[in-house]
Amino acid sequence: MSDSERAESFPDSLSNLSEADPPPPLPIVQIELEKSSMKKVLFPLTRTLSATSRLLALTTVTLVTPLAVQAQDQELKIGVVAAESGSFVSAGNTIVAAANLAAKQINDAGGIKVGGKTYKIKLYIRDNRTDVNVTIASARELVEDVGVKAIWGTETHDFSVSMAKITGPAKVLQFSGNSSLGAVLDDKSVAPGGWLHYTFQSEPQEWQRSGSTAKGVLSLLTPLLPHPPKHSVVFVGNDATGQYLSSHYVKALEAEGQQVDLVKYPPDTTDFSPLLTRIKGMNPDIVHFWYNGDSTLTAFPQALKLDVAPAYFLFGVDPGIYQERQLKSDKPVTLSCVPVCWGSSPYPEVQNYFKDYFALGAAKGPQSSVSLLYYDYFFMYAKALEEVGSIDKPDAVVDALLKIKYQGVVSPVPLVFNPHHQVTFATEVCLVQPGTSDQFKAAVEQPPAAPPPGDTGG
Repeated sequence: MSDSERAESFPDSLSNLSEADPPPPLPIVQIELEKSSMKKVLFPLTRTLSATSRLLALTTVTLVTPLAVQAQDQELKIGVVAAESGSFVSAGNTIVAAANLAAKQINDAGGIKVGGKTYKIKLYIRDNRTDVNVTIASARELVEDVGVKAIWGTETHDFSVSMAKITGPAKVLQFSGNSSLGAVLDDKSVAPGGWLHYTFQSEPQEWQRSGSTAKGVLSLLTPLLPHPPKHSVVFVGNDATGQYLSSHYVKALEAEGQQVDLVKYPPDTTDFSPLLTRIKGMNPDIVHFWYNGDSTLTAFPQALKLDVAPAYFLFGVDPGIYQERQLKSDKPVTLSCVPVCWGSSPYPEVQNYFKDYFALGAAKGPQSSVSLLYYDYFFMYAKALEEVGSIDKPDAVVDALLKIKYQGVVSPVPLVFNPHHQVTFATEVCLVQPGTSDQFKAAVEQPPAAPPPGDTGG
């Protein structure tokens, strides 16, 4: 019999005893079990009860109540808000898969030791359907109804900002792998009492990621072109995320000496031919497909048929997917993962991570590497809870996170949050040898030391 079955059957067992030998009206002692149903156990205790009846009642209470409390004490509620459907599902699924893997590994290792108690993670996963209104509703439910202590997500950049307006006032920690948070994370917003005091950005600032990506792409493509590239076209989805990300990437390319044109497409586009024909007329040296990997996998083959450019860069497309789909180009192609690739990683730790990740049932998608923007931070959060000694002191947990140096999977150097709650690590860019779908050369580029000219860093 489970704890909940014991608790719910308890009142009936006592009423059966009282029917056999009904006592006169008696004082009532009320004990509330701390279960989600808040079942109330009512029973009489007086000296007129027989010794056997009193012993039975007290023994039953002793057995039931501690078990119920203990079960609750062992549960650490963590929410996950991600797109398991909708236009950004390829990235959203990776957050869920990373959370499942991290929770399993932590729980299987014995849980989290906090203040003399052992906690096991219980995930509450919500599909935001790539819809900001569903995201907001999911965050409210997790915070107000479920009572989670922290939330991981969401993958869509502007959605994370909206969600932080709910998690912040509730003092619920939020870990979001969205560089767009850099536009609002500042001294005032992260200070105690600030609306982002409990929010952490689990990927590098966008000027850092764009800078390392641009450098890696150009360093790999330049030796394979007849002349050094001077003209780049950035082809990007025209939504809030695309607009934000491309603004930094354009500046990063310009800092590398590129003349840059920006061409935007509606997010639901499937026939890219008209726009690609227009780009071909611009005579670019490189076309950079930025940022949605799913859209890129549709647009890129169309670009090859039209022979749009001498070279290409595909952001958010893993070499593993390039190989599985047997994509081939007689022109040089570079690929970039967010942040490291599962199909061609130089790091043994990353290779082992993805072995476990896929073994748990995660799909091999174009953006599976996005999972690494979320995985390590479960362990950082667990370490912070252990140091604080309580799951109910979020301000102390924030302070602990800002002091932790954690050697994770995503980076060969320890992860550290800066005063604005942001991390820094390198970006992997891969070159596909022309005419092949399985021959890759990887370059790991460190981020620049400062934003490029014209980029405020926000």
